Amino acid sequence: MQAARKPRNVFINGRRTSMRLEAAFWDGLVEIARREEVTVGTLCTRLAGELETLSAGSLSSAVRVYVLSYFRTAAPPPGRRLARR
Repeated sequence: MQAARKPRNVFINGRRTSMRLEAAFWDGLVEIARREEVTVGTLCTRLAGELETLSAGSLSSAVRVYVLSYFRTAAPPPGRRLARR
């Protein structure tokens, strides 16, 4: 089953652009911006400048790669379990 992608407008270098991402990636992007104490627009502007470095052909792809990478880095190393709730 394919997740629906939601279009939203973001500002990159002060210019409005539209991105379509799955809800989980929008949530992750907002969470990262909150943790890093920047706006989503500021974070997207940074990512737009790193498209080549992230091996992404579009901003949407760059966001997906970045969100996944960010949370992978925050996850415990292999072999360690997450705390149970």
